[in-house]
Amino acid sequence: MSPLRILIVTGTFHPEAGGPSRYLLNLATDLSHAGHGVSVVTFGEPFEHAYPFAVKRISRKWPVPVRLALMAASVIPRAATADLLFVNDYGLPPAIVNLSLRKPMVMKIVGDFAWEWSVRHGHVTENIDEFQTHGHDATVSLVKGLQRFYAGQADRIITPSGYLRGIVSGWGIDESRVRVVTNAVDPAKYPFPESREAAQKQLGLEGRFVVTVARLTPWKGVDALIRCVPQLPAGWKLLVVGDGPGRAPLEAQSRAAGLTQRIIFTGEVAQDKVPAYLRASDIFALFTGYEGLSHVLLEAQMAGLPTVATRKGGNPEVIRNGENGILVEYGDETRLGEALVQLASDGVLRAKLAENARRASATFDWSRLLETTTAVFREAAFGAEGSR
Repeated sequence: MSPLRILIVTGTFHPEAGGPSRYLLNLATDLSHAGHGVSVVTFGEPFEHAYPFAVKRISRKWPVPVRLALMAASVIPRAATADLLFVNDYGLPPAIVNLSLRKPMVMKIVGDFAWEWSVRHGHVTENIDEFQTHGHDATVSLVKGLQRFYAGQADRIITPSGYLRGIVSGWGIDESRVRVVTNAVDPAKYPFPESREAAQKQLGLEGRFVVTVARLTPWKGVDALIRCVPQLPAGWKLLVVGDGPGRAPLEAQSRAAGLTQRIIFTGEVAQDKVPAYLRASDIFALFTGYEGLSHVLLEAQMAGLPTVATRKGGNPEVIRNGENGILVEYGDETRLGEALVQLASDGVLRAKLAENARRASATFDWSRLLETTTAVFREAAFGAEGSR
């Protein structure tokens, strides 16, 4: 089959933190090594790195309207020579540009941008599932409409979970255009230290840890994890890896509760350091209000961490309750505390869930993701046969 010329348009990219940027780096690198022509347009500040593809960065220092206009302007000449646009959750500028270019476009949707935006700006307090059916004011309705517009321009949409396929279909998108390609991890790209002890020595840590890795936003539930810390056995600490707008209030909560000796906030951590923090820990916790399908949850499974996660979003598509982790209802802090104490107090159970977690992680196979994603690209570019 002939190679594709692929323009990736994204709001975030390496070296920025988070699962999506790591995913895109690995995908773009492997597509390039497979002979495809890849280029990237993204937001971000200048960064020197020897990528096997071209990266155009647009500074976030510009006001939002200018930033969006610069992204559109950067997409136009690059899209003109591309076979395909692959858009990752920043769909409005490329969708508008593509009204005239008419290039095949695949969009990966990993969440509900309209809901996230509405929560961040104080327009709604409801959860993501309620948001899908409730009526809203004119501003929120406009943002929802823009999201429906740009998603509707895609020839194919990739979601990382069946849960998100349902969300996207609810926007009026024909479900036949939506493909579920579950997120995956490539063990070769995750430099885990050999042992917990080696990881702790590398990071200057000591003790037993419950770890959570997240951008610190309200729906990540870190405040609930903090409230559970006093229930943990003596010597256990909470390790909060990540940064975000919620960090200052979470640190204030920790101080007010007298827990500063039992909670560590790392701030932003480089992508290649996250595996060490996972390996240095004993339990992974994800008390989130929603997830499409969490990359870091898969990474924690690969690291062999027993997990406590909410029965929300794509989490149940990864965690089998009682086998490779424990699922709790979002908002049930009593059950969250019980599950964390149970795992912290029972080394045999931790070891059982850890081994099952390692085995389960192998089912989220990176080579299969790469093959399936390429097939979706060809289907969008060349039609159902996808064989040119």
